[in-house]
Amino acid sequence: MGRCGEVGDELGSAVTAARLSPVLTAALTATDRHTREQHLVHADEIVAHQYNQLHLTDRVDPATRAYHSRPFQALRADRFTEALTARITDPALRDLPPVGAVDQFADSTDVLTRPALARALTTTVRQTRQERHTPPLPSVPAPRHHRSSPRHPHARG
Repeated sequence: MGRCGEVGDELGSAVTAARLSPVLTAALTATDRHTREQHLVHADEIVAHQYNQLHLTDRVDPATRAYHSRPFQALRADRFTEALTARITDPALRDLPPVGAVDQFADSTDVLTRPALARALTTTVRQTRQERHTPPLPSVPAPRHHRSSPRHPHARG
C-alpha cells in the first residue's frame, strides 16, 4: 500500500488494502495459531502475486515454504530481495552494504535478543561488505611543493 501511495496510485493502494484487510482481520481474530498462520500465509501470497504483477524481475514463486526445520510457513522474502538486487546495474548502488535492521541478515535469536551483539554484528557486516566492494584508491602523485611558499606546500603563487 505504501509503494502505491508513494507514487500517487491511490487506487492501487486501496485495492491492496481491500485484498489484505479481510485476510489480516481473519488472522487477528483467529483463535488458534494454525488458523492464524493460514491467514497470514494467504496474505503473504497475495503480496507475492502482486509483486509478480509488477514485472520488476523474473517471476518469483509466490508460495510460502517451511521455515527452516521449524513447523511454520514463511514467504522467504529474501528470494524477492535477491531477484531485485540481481537487477541493479549501477555499481554504486549494487555495491552498497545491506542496510536496515539486523534481522535482515541474521537469523539468530541469540543475536536478535542482545542489542550489543546485534550492533557488533551489524558493524562487522557493513565493514566486511565495504572492504570487499570498495575499489582501491587511485594512485595520486606526490604533491609538488611551490618554491615561493615553503610553509604551505599546496599554496598557489
